[in-house]
Amino acid sequence: MSATTQWVRPHAAVVRPARDAVDLLAPDAPADVLHLRDRGALAHRQARSALVREILRSATPARADRLFPGTDGASLGTGAAGVLWALAEIGADVPERLVDWLVARADELTAPGLFDGASGAALALDRLGRHDDAARLWRRADEAPLGRLDVSVSSGLAGLGLALLERAPIGDEDALMARLTEIAGELIVRLGACDHGSGLLEGGAGAALFLIHLYEITEDESLLGPAEAALLQDLGKLGWAPLSGDGAAPLWWQQPTLGQGSAGLAMVIREAMAHLDDRWLGDAAEWIATAAECYSPEEAGLDGGAAGVAMALWHLRRTPWDTPVQRRAVMGPHLGRLGLLGAKIDVRSTGAGLLSGAAGTLLALEALMGAGDGRIFLFS
Repeated sequence: MSATTQWVRPHAAVVRPARDAVDLLAPDAPADVLHLRDRGALAHRQARSALVREILRSATPARADRLFPGTDGASLGTGAAGVLWALAEIGADVPERLVDWLVARADELTAPGLFDGASGAALALDRLGRHDDAARLWRRADEAPLGRLDVSVSSGLAGLGLALLERAPIGDEDALMARLTEIAGELIVRLGACDHGSGLLEGGAGAALFLIHLYEITEDESLLGPAEAALLQDLGKLGWAPLSGDGAAPLWWQQPTLGQGSAGLAMVIREAMAHLDDRWLGDAAEWIATAAECYSPEEAGLDGGAAGVAMALWHLRRTPWDTPVQRRAVMGPHLGRLGLLGAKIDVRSTGAGLLSGAAGTLLALEALMGAGDGRIFLFS
């Protein structure tokens, strides 16, 4: 057995140890949490079924340019792969003719990135049971030169690394670990040498998330310093004093969104708190969570909208004794405030895509209100 075999699991390539230090020291769950009255399960099931029907009804497999409204091509972030992957993740039956459409278009994805390229579509095809088609895309991602990629999760090194960590099933574990190590080395060099955006999808936060996850597998402490530096740099870019210049706008308060704002950054900070013993981590995560609790975006999607804010809030406020009943009780008021609870989503006007459309909203509602473990993609 190789050194990594013990971590392999069905959902992702590698099982990561529990990374919230609080979890390791948590007391038993209080009685009032265990005996909450569940008011949201039935309403959620009805809303989920309605939204799934709307998404599937909007599909146009006869069209060559797009499969769903507001999508473009086959990618995970804005194309068919993300919609079909989200449907599979929440347990919906996905018609084979729609998967066939994705397979036919996936070869057009020449870049290796997570949300714009081959690795993201490969994740979706594996989840949909098309492993041979996925393997073809994984080979393309494995052979892609890293020097052309930026640091981002959306289309760069961090996203490719995170996709490989989510990959299931996997073949050669030693080759996988070698590729992950290669990506991390290139990413660390690039973080120190190049300017980049901010937040989970475009900035240092996404890079830090990959480095932290890789540290949890390898226990290579040289990964933690660059991860912390990337988080600090993102906080500075978002106007967190004293890391930002004089007069910088407090974007961390004004834009607590998941993709490029402070909410996604705070989610990664929470992941880092299990491994970095710095007071600023807890202070920043708490203040950003407060900002998210006060924020009501006009959009509904994951990237810059209400669904992403809600997912971030749960990740930041969750407790070691989380149950689906508790999750619904805690998140129900937030979902109501954000306009996500009981709202009828018009897929044809909002689009169906994962990052900004109905598929992302569906995924968030299932994570927050469903009967599963509440796992958030790329996180715990």
